[in-house]
Formats: sequence, structure tokens, C-alpha cells
Amino acid sequence: MGMSPRALLRMIFLSVLFALILEHYLTWHRRDRMVDPFLRWAALLRRFLDAGTAGLGLLAWLLAVIPVFLLGIAAHYVALSAGGAALAWLIDVLALGAVIDFKGLSDRLNTIGGLLRAEQFDAAQEAIEAWEGAPLPGEFDAPGLASRALQLALLHAHWRVLAPILWFVVLPGCSGPLVYAASLTLRRRWAPAGNAEGTGSSGSVGLGRDAFGNWARAAQRTLDWLPARLSALSFAVVGNFEESLHCWRTQNLQNPTDPARIVLAAGAGALGVHFEPAPALPFGVTDGDLGTGDFPGVEHLQNMEGLLARTLVFAVVVLGVMTVGGLLSF
Repeated sequence: MGMSPRALLRMIFLSVLFALILEHYLTWHRRDRMVDPFLRWAALLRRFLDAGTAGLGLLAWLLAVIPVFLLGIAAHYVALSAGGAALAWLIDVLALGAVIDFKGLSDRLNTIGGLLRAEQFDAAQEAIEAWEGAPLPGEFDAPGLASRALQLALLHAHWRVLAPILWFVVLPGCSGPLVYAASLTLRRRWAPAGNAEGTGSSGSVGLGRDAFGNWARAAQRTLDWLPARLSALSFAVVGNFEESLHCWRTQNLQNPTDPARIVLAAGAGALGVHFEPAPALPFGVTDGDLGTGDFPGVEHLQNMEGLLARTLVFAVVVLGVMTVGGLLSF
């Protein structure tokens, strides 16, 4: 049983809208329980296939991601055949709502901002380390902690909000956000050291010290090619447009194949802050300064919350306009 283009457009828009409402009520603990089976499967694949070769890394990535893709398609179309469009829509909402995490992003920024304002720097650093999933090298002062929180917020908004929504629109059913989340998880588990480590300037695979994880890194870079540019454009539209585009164009030359650097450059320009490189950190600015504004302070965390809220509203409005335009064209 197929769906008309009008019905499909309405389903996509309403799915995104209600998924954003649903994710507000999903706690981090519940999300962790949802992803546990995939993490165990990924760990098992690496245990038996990691021989330090790129070929086995590709095989492991396919064995991890293809079942997720098939599950997303099967869940949607089985529900559509068995219970109609309403049940398929519900499945899509549940899957997308489990992947996106705007509330978690906002809560973390609020917590870290409150700790920094109270000058509880050790507690703020612990909160950032828990968010990042890795310890920070040494003790950071307030500007360093604020900078780290801002970078994580920009990347989290891209990885856990904007990119999953885009892939939900592109791929059938709920397979898009599930595949993207699975690929992102493998990237962080199998190739965690630095945004661009293990790749040459051309982005080729197999040049790093961990060839097994290079395919996870390359696959995630491919899946992020379009979403990173749309996230960067969204930050520019709702922030300082000229500075954001300037940083995007001029400060991404050192590593043009790194989607995270595009997001951070545009985000820094949109927010009006300056990020210094920290090569020892697993994610964020690892080489070359980004932004042209002030060094980050506690006040910028509140500005970030506003920027991200406007970005989300902008994304939903754009999707709504596309939906209305598509309905009027049929």
C-alpha cells in the first residue's frame, strides 16, 4: 500500500514536529538503554574482525549499519501495510524522537553555565567531560571551559538534531536518522582520536595508524557532507551572517574535508566568538583558530542557547514551507 506525495509530505513534516515534542520527555538513561544492543553488536564486530586492516573495517561497518537500515525500512513499511499510515507515522515519530536530542543539549548548557557562573570550575569540567565522554587534558579555566562547552554544543546540535532531521527527509521511513546515528556511534567508538586523524589531505582511507577505524571515519564524513553545510548555513542565517560565511570560507582551508570544522567555523562566526585549537581533544577545533570575535565567556553560553533555539525554529519553518509548497504543486 503506497502513499500519495501529498500524504508523504504531510507525514514527514508532522513526524519531525511531533518527534521534537517526544524527545523532550526522553531521559538520557532511556536513550542509553535503547542504544545498548547496538553498542554490544559493534563491540562484538570489532572484537572478531579488528585485524588492523581497512578491508575488515569496511566489512564490520557494513555488518553494523546495514541491519539498522533494513530495520528502519521494514518497521515503516510493515507498519504501513498492517496498520495504515497512522501506525507508520507513529513508528517514524518514535524512531526520530529517540535519535534527536535538543532537550539534552539545552539541559547540559544550562547546567554548565550555572556551574561556571557559580565559579564551580571543577564541577563544570566534570560535566563537560561527561558530555564529551572523555577526560580533558589538565585543568581548564573559565574561558577554556566555556569554549569547550560551546564547541560541543555546536557539534551536538549538528550531530543530534539537524543532521538526523535531514536524513529523515532523504531516506525512506525512519531509516535515515537510524543509519546516521549508527554511523556516528561507530565513528566515535572505532575512530575516536581527533576529527581528522588517520586521513590525508585528500580524505583517503587507510593512511592512519588505525586502518580498521578509518572506514568508520570516512563513512561518517560522507554522510555529513551535505548536513554539515546545511547546519553551517542555518547558523549563519540565524546568527551573524557575514561573519559566519567569512569564517566558513576562509578558515576551513586547513582541512576542507572535515565536516565538523565547517560546523564550528560557521558557528563561531555566527556567535561572534574565537576558538583556539586544542590538538589533544577528541572533538572540536584541533588545528587553526576559528572565529573572529571575542574569546568565549560564560555570557556566550546564553547566547548559544538562543542561537540553537533560532536554528531549530528556522529548520522547522523551512521544512514547513517546503511541505506547503509541495502540497500546492500537486
